[in-house]
Amino acid sequence: MAARGGILVVCTANRARSPMAELMLAATFAHDRTDVEVRSAGTRAEEGEHVTRHTLQLLEGRGIEAAAFRSQPLTAELVAWADVVLCAERAHRADVVRLVPRAHRKTFTLAQSARLLAVADVPRGASAAELADALASARGVVPQSPDDDIADPAGGTTTDYERAADRIASAVRALGEALRVRG
Repeated sequence: MAARGGILVVCTANRARSPMAELMLAATFAHDRTDVEVRSAGTRAEEGEHVTRHTLQLLEGRGIEAAAFRSQPLTAELVAWADVVLCAERAHRADVVRLVPRAHRKTFTLAQSARLLAVADVPRGASAAELADALASARGVVPQSPDDDIADPAGGTTTDYERAADRIASAVRALGEALRVRG
């Protein structure tokens, strides 16, 4: 199967929300035989950090291996590599677009992408670039909302991490369905 593109997930430190999304998406795509590569980065990440203890426990509790994950800072090269960029918060989206202004059309929040998928015309088994185009077209129909932000659980309780993971998992399910390959 030919590569169908790349998705970049962005949060602040690349130790909780974006690794959750990256690893959940990668697991979903591997299960659904979807050839889309997923990476993540942080707007203020340090290179090579492990996920937080709560993130590790939460992901492993969902059957997703996270011990090998290492953080990386957001770069213009990563944004250019990605066909679609999904951010934990609207502030991260603004950071991405400041870094690479032409990325505005392909950059969304995770929660926003799930809301947009409800009205977007995404071809079955779409590539990541086709997904970005469909989301961008639907953006005018479904405006941004404060609910587009997934709260940072860092420094919080296990419940805070679970709440963030549940919101991420909901978006991942919608994205997985949109990019699923039949067969």
